[in-house]
Amino acid sequence: MGFANVKLMIPCCRRIPEAEKVLEAVAAHGLRRDANGLEIYVMCEIPNNVIQIDAFARLFDGFSIGLNDLTTGPGGRSRLAHRGVRLR
Repeated sequence: MGFANVKLMIPCCRRIPEAEKVLEAVAAHGLRRDANGLEIYVMCEIPNNVIQIDAFARLFDGFSIGLNDLTTGPGGRSRLAHRGVRLR
């Protein structure tokens, strides 16, 4: 495609089988990891991403760490918790 400086970021993959399906889907559209230097990153936003970091690292070239989501999500609180908003 001619983009040598673009990294693809996959948002919110919860489990390894889901990550594999996502990578298959983007590959079907011609976006393959390592093809022409393409790197594919994934958002690390939930505890499962941290627990299975080694498995995710085998599939992706890097991570974007969502500390806000990692710290508020497990407690069932929203980003607006300071306003008294709770997730249901």
